[in-house]
Amino acid sequence: MQVFTYNDFLKDKGIITFEQAEKIYEDLISSVNVHDSEFLEYWQRLIELCAQYAEARGKFLTIPLSERDYANKSRTRIHDSIIIQLKIIKRYAEKIGNDTSWFDKFHDDRKRMGDFANYLNYVYAVNAR
Repeated sequence: MQVFTYNDFLKDKGIITFEQAEKIYEDLISSVNVHDSEFLEYWQRLIELCAQYAEARGKFLTIPLSERDYANKSRTRIHDSIIIQLKIIKRYAEKIGNDTSWFDKFHDDRKRMGDFANYLNYVYAVNAR
């Protein structure tokens, strides 16, 4: 197994850095009513999915090659659900008349949305200590 660092990740193309994810997060939060029960329902579901996704993505390189196909399908299902939740939150922000340009920063790229999901999980994980 290979040992990775954050700098290894930064060498990849199309990634979202912590700084970029932080800006998207700030803009997203500014586009919603964080006290509205409708938003909080969408948000809770997103955070739960992010935790599942981070676990699946974090373990992926430790899974034997013979078992990766099943693990990849499971991870993809979670990833698809995250994308759906982000789109639901975008539509919610549009419905209340707020700017949703934060969503455009994903460039319709699944990997960038997955990186953002890991960032959200990180924020919630360190706040839960």
